[in-house]
Amino acid sequence: GEQPAPLDCTLVLIKTGPRLEPLTKEESDKVFAGHIGNMERLAHEGHLLVAGPYGKEKTDATLRGLFVLNTGNRQEAIRLAETDPGFQAGVFSLEYHDLATGAPLRECLASVLAQADAAKREGRQQAPGDGIRGYVLLKASAGEAAQVALRSLPGVLILGSLDQQSAWAVLDAADVPAARQLLAPVTTDLGECTLDAWYATGELAKMATFVRR
Repeated sequence: GEQPAPLDCTLVLIKTGPRLEPLTKEESDKVFAGHIGNMERLAHEGHLLVAGPYGKEKTDATLRGLFVLNTGNRQEAIRLAETDPGFQAGVFSLEYHDLATGAPLRECLASVLAQADAAKREGRQQAPGDGIRGYVLLKASAGEAAQVALRSLPGVLILGSLDQQSAWAVLDAADVPAARQLLAPVTTDLGECTLDAWYATGELAKMATFVRR
């Protein structure tokens, strides 16, 4: 069928910030709680579609986590991302990229929020980290050729174009070796690649079941 027009988003890479002075335990707890609370607010307002921390196996030691924001407008993305208390405390720095994807990210977010609301109504306390699982992030330099190769590959949950040049994907792989195995049939079509371990909601694994409205 017809591919829906891509959703224009902003990928925000959350990296280690410029702050040299360590936070006290109390400050650190406050910043981290604020970071989580602010993410929940942005998600409920429909701005934050996807978020999660990097795992141990990553290509850049400064990478801490990422946001996918529901706007292609860079000024708006900066305004939203800079509400993060971690950024405000200098613990994080933020790096912005254009991301266009056909994946039904808004519908996936709606499902995540519906589950959180149901848990709240039933009085079940959801701890941060509940329902989270491992994935692998792929960035491939071969751009359109890589997208074509990845489109038909099982296990590619989110596929998009980064800064109109690279292909970017979330892979249904528990770790980097599993991702390499998954990509084996198309490795030659990808160009130079980076693979990073990443954690996010288990709902992303059901991406194929969500339909963009």
